[in-house]
Amino acid sequence: MRRMLFVLFVLTLVFSGCGSKKGIKLEKGTPLYDLAKEIAKKYPAMDPDVNKDLISCKYFTLTPGSFFTELQRGMGKNTDQLKTLDEKRLQDFFKANVERLGERQLFLETAKAEGIKVSPAELDSTLQKIYTQNGGQEAFAKRIGDQGITLDVVRHDVEREMTLRKYFDKKNEEIKVAAEELESVYNQDKTASVRHILLTTRGLSDSAKAVKRTMMQGLLDRAKAGEDFAALAKEYTEDPGSKNNGGLYENFPRGQMVKPFEDAAFTVPVGQLSDIVETDYGYHILQIVDRKKETRPLAEVKGELEQQLLREKRRNLTQTLLETLKKEANYQIFI
Repeated sequence: MRRMLFVLFVLTLVFSGCGSKKGIKLEKGTPLYDLAKEIAKKYPAMDPDVNKDLISCKYFTLTPGSFFTELQRGMGKNTDQLKTLDEKRLQDFFKANVERLGERQLFLETAKAEGIKVSPAELDSTLQKIYTQNGGQEAFAKRIGDQGITLDVVRHDVEREMTLRKYFDKKNEEIKVAAEELESVYNQDKTASVRHILLTTRGLSDSAKAVKRTMMQGLLDRAKAGEDFAALAKEYTEDPGSKNNGGLYENFPRGQMVKPFEDAAFTVPVGQLSDIVETDYGYHILQIVDRKKETRPLAEVKGELEQQLLREKRRNLTQTLLETLKKEANYQIFI
């Protein structure tokens, strides 16, 4: 039951219509207003009296009133659980979910403008599957009703989920790969071989990270002065996967390493050292050993490269669309 409610809550936050052109203001004296005021004691940005814009664009405005209204729709009686969160957790919760809700609403407004709709038959078919998976419509309605959530809320949210899926399916179908893109990728280096030194920083305080960076600068200076890089890696690297072979990673393709590491591996000239590279793992320095290009003719690998490019474009589709749509809609976030 707890998992089902969580799923419903996420669906509401992600897919429901969340704002109007002017935003929503909560009525004083209502339970939802009182909840918002109590939460505002810990996180003032959500004060329903001030009700300042959290997100604004040409399609809608999202205010604390708008957000709490949608929160109650999705969580029902569980909304009061927010009062148990401390200030830091409330701040993280609202920042993450306000931004997510605004972005999803922007996609929904765009889908609507492009004429994307879900037919009643499609919606009913999907809802019947949900009911069947949860013991039938009556049992499902009772289970969510016990938490203050209605079938109308579920129908509303599922319709928007399906709308978004149709929208992204359409955008995926529109993605094409030009011949010039294929040729450009074909001419790139295919694999790289590097030695590297890693000093990990996960879980460290800012001051402890600063100490690690100073240590790494010292190692970089020693490598630049001519000390054997493999020997330095064996002694100092904190990467267990490459420590015993002098920090060596051989012939890895693009897309295998974290992006800052990959960028250095494929752009720093062969035989040279990178500057300090920071990733989620920590601080790295790289010595570029070798890079290799594709040896097969373009005609032989064309299909493979086209699929690779399509995967990359689809993987980046959401972010690419968001950047474009936010600019077109004068999208601003204030939280």
